[in-house]
Amino acid sequence: MMKINPTKKPYSGLDHAYAVFNAELFGDELPSYLISIQRVKKAYGYFAGGRFGSKDGAFVTDEIALNPSHFSVRPTEQTLSTLVHEMVHLWQHHFGKPSRGGYHNREWAEKMHSVGLAPSSTGEPGGNETGQRVTHSLLSEDHSRPFMPSWRRKASTRSMSSWGRREKAGGASQEGGEQDML
Repeated sequence: MMKINPTKKPYSGLDHAYAVFNAELFGDELPSYLISIQRVKKAYGYFAGGRFGSKDGAFVTDEIALNPSHFSVRPTEQTLSTLVHEMVHLWQHHFGKPSRGGYHNREWAEKMHSVGLAPSSTGEPGGNETGQRVTHSLLSEDHSRPFMPSWRRKASTRSMSSWGRREKAGGASQEGGEQDML
């Protein structure tokens, strides 16, 4: 029987996807980061600049968190597009001018378009591109839209999409904890 490391599998897949997207969508300019898998109500993921560091203060890094409650129920490209969405926040934190906490401004929206994602307050084309709660939709797959070809070519090859929160019959979570609501 083959042993599977349930910590390594999803984290290594996400780290691989980050490396591919960093190279292909951001010109390899994004810094190192900490990926975390955390359940957060009403969110697919989040970015927190400068959240973690060494005890002596010599090293500080940013956090990108993804919500595993959605890994097994959303298509892989949607989960990975959330990673890229959060990478755009990381890009803006280091190279742009972020707005107040949680606000998605025009600079962020323009960068989203440049990496092949359409910012939208509704998750569908035509929603507001800026605001406090903005998600995104996938743009059509043509080679002028970088995300789709990039994810299909390389980022999905070591996907973590087979991992996610297990549900009991009737939709209750295995651990009996509170449900994330979207």
